[in-house]
Amino acid sequence: MTAMRRRPIGRSGKGADIRMEEFIRNITEQIRCVRAREAVAKELSDHILDQAAAYEEKGEEHETALGLAIREMGDPVAIGVELDRIHRPQTDVKMIVMVLLFSIGGMLIQYMAGGYELSGGTNDASIYLSHLGRQGLILFLSFGVMMGMYFLDYGFIGRYASTIYWVMTLGFLVLRMIGREVNGRHPVMLMLVYLYIPVYAGMLYQLRGKGGSAIVRGMILQVLTTCFAYYLSSILHAALAVYLIQMVLLILAICKGWFQVNKRDAVIFVVTVLAVIPLALCLFLLITGSETALSYRLQRIQAWLHPEEDIYGSGYTYIWIRQGLAKAKLIGTYQGFPFDDEIVWGIPRTDPFILLQIIFSFGILAGFLVIAAFAALIIHVFGIVKRQKNQLGFMIAAGCFMVVLDNCVEGILINSGYYPVTSLQLPFLSFGVGSTITYAILIGLLLSIYRNEKIITDYTVTGTPSWRLSVRWEKK
Repeated sequence: MTAMRRRPIGRSGKGADIRMEEFIRNITEQIRCVRAREAVAKELSDHILDQAAAYEEKGEEHETALGLAIREMGDPVAIGVELDRIHRPQTDVKMIVMVLLFSIGGMLIQYMAGGYELSGGTNDASIYLSHLGRQGLILFLSFGVMMGMYFLDYGFIGRYASTIYWVMTLGFLVLRMIGREVNGRHPVMLMLVYLYIPVYAGMLYQLRGKGGSAIVRGMILQVLTTCFAYYLSSILHAALAVYLIQMVLLILAICKGWFQVNKRDAVIFVVTVLAVIPLALCLFLLITGSETALSYRLQRIQAWLHPEEDIYGSGYTYIWIRQGLAKAKLIGTYQGFPFDDEIVWGIPRTDPFILLQIIFSFGILAGFLVIAAFAALIIHVFGIVKRQKNQLGFMIAAGCFMVVLDNCVEGILINSGYYPVTSLQLPFLSFGVGSTITYAILIGLLLSIYRNEKIITDYTVTGTPSWRLSVRWEKK
């Protein structure tokens, strides 16, 4: 049986207060989800007390007013049954099926898209099979991680964000020290640094209700996290993406009224300090820097915009992409286009050109189908964000959405030659532990947010409960 007690309200009419407690207990006993009972009890008590206060303003005594408010609510069992129908966990079957198809299909595509390389002999085939088996094991473990996050209450991020942040940073530092380095970079950390995003949302949540100093602390944390992301991955692009997503989250928090400040002035301040000033400083350093550094940067930009002017240098990759897309078939394999790991960045063919491999191996139509699948995933995740009424759930889901959107859009643009080539891993299509585990956690968080959409409220995350619920098992 569920027992409840309410803090004294400092007024007479204990009999009516007891009646209210019994009334709310009768309602919450009908709700099978235990985690939802406390928040429902708080909402009911607030509603009853507000209605009682309205009767008191009309001249009724407190006990009489409370009795009238309770009577007005109706049958507690019928109310509880209706609330049980609403406040229960829900499963995002569409997302789970989508992720399963993406993951398994992506792994098979990775193998099949490289199948034309296997004609060199059984040694090559054994290497591919070894990679396929390894990726299958990683995929299996990632599903375990995703389902663990799914059944976990995401509200723990709001309660323990600071602890999670520093423990995660320590773990990342250890992983960086023992991890493999490729061309001065740490590929495992390329995606793992994006896990700072949901934790940053939780830390902003902990600063709610404070003034301008909270915004400054959020900005300092943003810069610190960006420094960690760059040091851990040694990839400027990943650090910049983390920086920009954090800035958007901070602006969203301001617009939602999390801080006791003028929203318009605070947004202008954040954009000026975190975007305008750094951009002006970068342009100044670019112009006033050494001729060698300036020449290198301008050469990279020139190669992207006009690759035909340097077809044997920095522009080769962009010519490679454009010529391949121009000659690719609508359906079927284009046999005449070469793949060369040493020419294409000296990195695995799947990063970041897996989409091109799909097009060259199966045709342009297959590439469009993959892009359509990414679009469906983005739209579905955006729907989860849009429906969130819980503010912590909204911010975490928004952060996960921006990570998915950033990697999908940039990956498509890189594979079409409309974005400077950089280290990037497409969701579910790229090999690697870091990418697979990162997306398992992010998708798991989104599933948890969807699951608890009608259960967890801001009150259950950080509120001081007016009702305490003790639960014990009983036979039915």
